[in-house]
Amino acid sequence: MAESKYTLSARGLFVADKRTKSTRFNYHGVILRIGASGLTNDTIATITVFNSTNRKTGDMVQIYYLPVNEPPTEAVKTGADASVCGDCKLRPLLAKEQNIKPCYVKKFHGPSAVYRSFKAGRYPHLDRMKPRFWQGVLQLLATKPIRLGAWGDPACDLDTIPILTQFKWTGYTHQWRSHPQLKDVLMASVDSIAEYQEAKKQGWRCYRHTSSGEMLDSEL
Repeated sequence: MAESKYTLSARGLFVADKRTKSTRFNYHGVILRIGASGLTNDTIATITVFNSTNRKTGDMVQIYYLPVNEPPTEAVKTGADASVCGDCKLRPLLAKEQNIKPCYVKKFHGPSAVYRSFKAGRYPHLDRMKPRFWQGVLQLLATKPIRLGAWGDPACDLDTIPILTQFKWTGYTHQWRSHPQLKDVLMASVDSIAEYQEAKKQGWRCYRHTSSGEMLDSEL
């Protein structure tokens, strides 16, 4: 079998082998799954985007969990974002009720751009791709860190977690109480010192949200 090489550029995925000319797979991302949310049973799409312009996270593969029937900017108003964010208290509707700052993710940026591309059919479904491209995607996922949840909580799609955590990844979940089986692959996203202590007792590593700047000795 000829040796193949997979490379990624701003124009998409290229596959080259010794016997044939380079083949371009001109997509910036792929659909990993479309199916029921593990949080609400509504239909969601799990999409991986290869190139990131996020200056905060750096060059990582970004995984988006999106409600399929409403743009993210509308989903946060109607509550449809529960399908990908669960009962996270930083969801805009819930944050407003508690008079706290909502989630930092700007829905009109990355999530909306990915949603528009998804609706326009610009992302192929991984399961429907030719085998060499399918293998190429998996090889590319091994070349840089993967961010589970550029928007959305990984707990909404348990089916793709085993695929993505074969590689180098980072991610956290607000659903740590209801999904203790994820403690080996995700951090618990907690919103208070009391929640931190509760999650630590259950064996979670924690990522704590705070507006006070107060830090525990065990935190950085």
